[in-house]
Parts: sequence; C-alpha cells; structure tokens
Amino acid sequence: MRRADDEMARTEVTALIRSFFEVGKNKEIDSLMGFHSPASLFTKFDENPPYARQNSEEAFILEQAAFASISDYEYKIEDLRIDLVGDVAIATFYLTFMGVVVNSYSFEGTTVGSKSRVTMVVAKFGDGWKIAHAHLSPFPDISKSERQRRQ
Repeated sequence: MRRADDEMARTEVTALIRSFFEVGKNKEIDSLMGFHSPASLFTKFDENPPYARQNSEEAFILEQAAFASISDYEYKIEDLRIDLVGDVAIATFYLTFMGVVVNSYSFEGTTVGSKSRVTMVVAKFGDGWKIAHAHLSPFPDISKSERQRRQ
C-alpha cells in the first residue's frame, strides 16, 4: 500500500511543478500565490536579482513580473527526481526556458533563456501540495569554464 501512496504523491508533486511553469505560458499569474506554502513557511533563492532570500510576498511579486514580461514562453523539465520524506517531497531537476522580453517603448523583443538547476521542497498541507522552498541556480556554461581553465 505504501508504494501506491508514494507513486500517487510523486504524480501530484510532478503535476504541481508542471502547473507552476504552465502559469508562464498561460499568463494565469494571479494564481502564483496558490502554489506557495503558508507565508511563514516559504523561502526562495532565485538565479535572478535580488539574490537574497525571498519570502512568499517577495517571490510572488517577482514571479508575477517575470511571467508577465515574457512572451512566447517555453520550458522543459529534465531529469526530474522526487524523493519523499513523510509529507515532504524534495524535487530536483534541470529547467530550460526560452522566451521573448518585449520593450514596450521600442516594440523590440529580446530573446532570453536559461538552463538552471532547481530544487523545490514541497510539503503536503490540508489543501494539497505546496512549494515550501525553491532554489534556482544557473547551469554552468561548460564552454566558458573550459576556456578559463585552459588559459
């Protein structure tokens, strides 16, 4: 029975993670706060400024701004691993995204993208799984580090 419960939990956590990034595609940015655990239990480190630890409100504002400013947003989640510890799931994966940020003054767009290493700590609350902590860091540019090592 425990194995079936674990598989169900992994399926639910996977759906939560994918739904979070679908917000960027569907522009349902008002729903972002619903992905966070209660404010007193939420933290985030992002790969974009500010690099300080964010609380739930700060993360919500920055996530809204990021998803609102990007169009043609596409993402890919790779090598998703979900480890369960009671009512807590630790999800690790690689996230690749691309999109276009449009400068509304000049009507010019700039293509943006990144490949990141992501850890999300997701906890089960009465109303379902919520993100309690997220940590994103840029994937190292292998070609750049190789050039630096050779110099």
